[in-house]
Amino acid sequence: MKHILISAKENDNLILRIMKVLNQTKNIKVKFYNPTEDMSIPVSLKSKIKDFDMIISKNSEKSSNELLSLAYKNNIPSINNYYSVLRCKNKIILDMILRKILYQSRSNLGNIILPKSWIYLYPLKDKLKFKTWANKILPLVFKNVELFIEANRFNFLVNSKEDLKDFISIYKNKFSSDIYAQEFIKCDGIDYKIYVVGDKIFGIKRANPIYLYLNKKSNYFDVDKIERKYFKVNNEIKNLVKIISKKINLKIYGFDLLKSINGNCYYLIDLNEFPGFKGIKNNDLIIANYIINYLNNT
Repeated sequence: MKHILISAKENDNLILRIMKVLNQTKNIKVKFYNPTEDMSIPVSLKSKIKDFDMIISKNSEKSSNELLSLAYKNNIPSINNYYSVLRCKNKIILDMILRKILYQSRSNLGNIILPKSWIYLYPLKDKLKFKTWANKILPLVFKNVELFIEANRFNFLVNSKEDLKDFISIYKNKFSSDIYAQEFIKCDGIDYKIYVVGDKIFGIKRANPIYLYLNKKSNYFDVDKIERKYFKVNNEIKNLVKIISKKINLKIYGFDLLKSINGNCYYLIDLNEFPGFKGIKNNDLIIANYIINYLNNT
């Protein structure tokens, strides 16, 4: 009997469906842990950690990351290990790693590039200085540096001085030290989302929410309701998947691309170590089967 511990929000629909498939599989038993209920792992769970054959985390809370750390220390397999997740959860570290990867592999990834980016230290220490700096290089997309608390995440387009004032007002309590900024990419208005499960690669495209906002002047879009369609993944993107999987040691992950207006290149703008795989038919079966095969071969 193989025992799996899954850490995720209790209302995560994808995880619930994956668990249903796993629980119906012979010789597999799944235990669920909701990390949002505890600041740290309960002692009762810690003491039984070696009873598990695999640990899966789809959450950014402190206790969920502590589980991955315990798995790593006890040589328990996990879907994306502790250090791989740490790299993905810090925008500055991830940016540095991706720039190195693209530089070293530029002969195979010639038309995939990273947008310009900046790290601004302690923006609230001197708001006037921060505003002066940002206004010189607008438009920008601001993102918080660390993604360990999901409720604190933001992705905010600053297109004008007024937008910058709004950003500081709305998010001032969600960044206490550094902030990460990317140049705003003028693209064809489409998000190209790449999802990876082991050696399987899926391409999904949808309208870019920022462009929907800019074109329709609406303050709110339900991102989950934007239509998604498959697109054919080209060889350069496949090469990027192979390189990321190896260099960052990721097994299940996704990343977002934007295509330049002239269509000459893709910009890699984001990477997530366990996305929602929205738009992928039978995504629960695909991931569950990967987990089952992984367990059977370890």
